[in-house]
Amino acid sequence: MEDRKKEILTAALDNYLQSGDFNGMGVAHLTHAGDVDLIKELIADGRLDLIRGDGHPNPHIKAFEAEPIDVQLEKIDKAGLAGCLYPTPQLLVEHGAGASEAAPYTKALKEGAPQLSFRAFDLRALEWYRNDPRFDFDVDDIHGRILQKDGTQVADRAVLQDGLEFFEFGFAYEGEMHRAIAAFIRYLHDLPEELQIQMAVHELDGSYRLHPDFFRTQIIGDFPERMSIYDAFLEEKKQINRFCTQIGKPPLFRTEFGEFKRPHGFGILIRPTKKEFRDFALLLDQLLSEDLNRDFFKGDVNLNRNLTDEDGNPVIQPKGTIQLLEEWIAKKFPPADPEPMEQMFADFRSVRKVRQKPAHKVEDNEFDQKYVAEQRDLIISAYGAVHTLRMVLENHPDTRKDEVPDYLRAGKVWTM
Repeated sequence: MEDRKKEILTAALDNYLQSGDFNGMGVAHLTHAGDVDLIKELIADGRLDLIRGDGHPNPHIKAFEAEPIDVQLEKIDKAGLAGCLYPTPQLLVEHGAGASEAAPYTKALKEGAPQLSFRAFDLRALEWYRNDPRFDFDVDDIHGRILQKDGTQVADRAVLQDGLEFFEFGFAYEGEMHRAIAAFIRYLHDLPEELQIQMAVHELDGSYRLHPDFFRTQIIGDFPERMSIYDAFLEEKKQINRFCTQIGKPPLFRTEFGEFKRPHGFGILIRPTKKEFRDFALLLDQLLSEDLNRDFFKGDVNLNRNLTDEDGNPVIQPKGTIQLLEEWIAKKFPPADPEPMEQMFADFRSVRKVRQKPAHKVEDNEFDQKYVAEQRDLIISAYGAVHTLRMVLENHPDTRKDEVPDYLRAGKVWTM
C-alpha cells in the first residue's frame, strides 16, 4: 500500500511540474482497489489536494486555493472522487520545486500558488510600455492590455522587452482607494524571466482588492455589473442632444462620441501626476462647459452683455456658456426646489475652476496617489452635472416619449 501511495504522489508531482501548464492529475484512471482510501490519507496528511471543478469550472488548473482538508474529505465521502489531484504547496517546497527558479512568478506556480491569485504593483511598473509607440497600451477603467504592434522591432532593447508581445492586467484598490495594477500569477508567469524580475521590484505589500467588475468578468465569467462613470458621462451628453432634437433645438453639446468610444486621455489616471491630472481637468472642461453650443440659446436668452468701458463707450461682451445655460434653465424650467440646480451649476463651475488653476502659476510636476482621489471627485462632479441636466430636459413634454436607457436612468456607475 505504501508503494501505491508513493506511486500516486509521484505521478501527481510529475504531472504538475512537467505538464507545461501546472495541470492537475485527473482521477478517472485511479481505479486500483484501495485508491480512494489512499488518496484520502494523502489529503489528510497535507500531501495532495483534490480540486473538483465546483469552485472554478476547469479542475485541470488550480485557479484558487484548495478547500480545507475536512471539506475535501467530506465531498469524497458524499460524491466520490472527481476532478484533479494537485501536490500541496508544502509538498512542492519539500521537493524543492521552485528552489532554482529565478523568475519569481514562475517560482510561485512551481510552489503551488493558485493561477488566478493576483499580485498588486505600483502604477509605474508598466511605464516603459505606455510611453513606447511600438506598443499598444489599451486601458479602460477595469482592465488593460499591452500588445506589440505588428511590424515593429524591439531588437535594440534588452531581451525582457523583446519577450513581451501580449500582456493583460487589471486594477486593484486598497482601503484608502489608492489604485494599483493587478495581474494574475498565470499571466505573470508568461512574461520572460527578466521582466518578471523587473515587475517584482514594483510589487506592493498590503491588502488590495480587485476592481469588482474585473473580478466579475475575469474570475466569475459574468457581465459587468455597472458602467464606467466616464462612459456614463459621454452617454448622458448624447441623450441630452437627442432631447434637444426632439424639442426643436440645436444640440446643446457640440461633440459626441460613438458608443463607448472615448477621446484620448479620457479615463482613469494610469500615472497619477500633477501634469496628467491637469491635462485631464483641461480635457474634462473641454467636454463640459466649453462644449456647450451657443447656437442652442439663440432666441431664448441674450447671448451678450452690454457694458461700457472706462471712457464710457458701449462694449458688447459675450456671456460665458455656463451663464447662458443658467439663464436658459431659469427661464424654461424654473425649479420648485432650487437646490438641485444650484448643485448642478456648482459642479459645472468646479470643473472650470480646476481647469483654470495652472494658468495662474508655474508648478513642478509630481507623482502622488492624491491625484487619483482628486480625479475621482472631479469626474463625479462632471457626471452629476450632465445627469441632472438630462433629468431636467426629460421634463419637457416633447421628450417624454423618448425612452432613456435603463443603465442611465438607474445611474449605476463605477467611480473607482
